[in-house]
Amino acid sequence: MVDCVHHVPGRARFKLDTLRHDPELAERIRSEVGALPGVSAVEVNRHAASVIVHYCTERGEITRIMDHICLHCPKAAANRDRAPKLPAPSTVRPRIALSGLAPHVTSAMGTAVSKAVVNTLINRAVERGLTSVLTGFR
Repeated sequence: MVDCVHHVPGRARFKLDTLRHDPELAERIRSEVGALPGVSAVEVNRHAASVIVHYCTERGEITRIMDHICLHCPKAAANRDRAPKLPAPSTVRPRIALSGLAPHVTSAMGTAVSKAVVNTLINRAVERGLTSVLTGFR
């Protein structure tokens, strides 16, 4: 069975139980899905029975990627309808072009931005708390 367990434009994670027992399947998926137009990286983790596909949203189509993965799995036809539904093209927000960067670089950038946002929120909460305490003493 193939399940798309997480999807954001440009990245999708699939679960394939058969990966745990079939090392050849893992290598076939890595090479054949990686050769699809628009796919920039394929990460296969046999122990987690997981496949992560990084793709260019302008060239790669998630339905074509899932179809290609399903070709290799004997029980995939039963749950093919679980493919992620993408928003209509008019509702897709423009993204900054990071296609030239490695996936680990974009991941590190996302982590840094997240930490900066959290730190800003904490600093503002502390400032407002101190302001309200100081104005209470007047």
